[in-house]
Amino acid sequence: MKRLTVLLLFSSLSFTNCGSGPSQDLSGLLLLLAGGGGGNSTFHCGQTVANPVPYSTTTNQPVASASDFITAAGGNNCGSASLVDNDDGTVTDTQNHFLWTLCTAYNPATIQLYDYVSSNCNAGAVVAADRNITQSQAVVFCESLTFAGHSDWILPDAIQLDTLYVASNPYSLTPFGTKESLKRLGSVWTSTQTTDRIIHTYLGSTDRIVAVGNNTGLASLICIAKI
Repeated sequence: MKRLTVLLLFSSLSFTNCGSGPSQDLSGLLLLLAGGGGGNSTFHCGQTVANPVPYSTTTNQPVASASDFITAAGGNNCGSASLVDNDDGTVTDTQNHFLWTLCTAYNPATIQLYDYVSSNCNAGAVVAADRNITQSQAVVFCESLTFAGHSDWILPDAIQLDTLYVASNPYSLTPFGTKESLKRLGSVWTSTQTTDRIIHTYLGSTDRIVAVGNNTGLASLICIAKI
């Protein structure tokens, strides 16, 4: 009886949905029979509006309203980050199912992450190499990175990176105490772009979303992987 039901269901889909194409019918049926439908996959929050985001910005200035900008990028669909230190140079957000690189990157000649040594990244003074990375270089670096058992790293979008924002001490990653990351550096790239072809960075100040020139701006980065 079960085999007959499946056969009848397949026939019904083929006739009633003939305008949508056989591949869509078959994929929908297989998803249904497998018990799928979205309930078994992990949702990952982030930007839902395609670049360029319809929001006007001024170069090297904070956005007029951080909340309005996030709304323009699709709205904040993330929960409050619940961060766990993996003590290997990565941080897990168990709420939003992300893995972050704790250390930032720098570019003395070839872009690389700071080494994770003695439960820290780099506590030294910020030097020019720390902010010598363009946004396009940041995208390529993250997508090419193999680290902590992951090769699916990407540059985070503005909404994803905003989950690390804490108003009292912006981007300090306070759950990790004295460990230095965004707290030390001050500015990192996101993958988000506005209608003005301006890329947004995040600063270690109350100006948490700042517009920087598309081709000339320099900053650093941290990468994100989905888990």
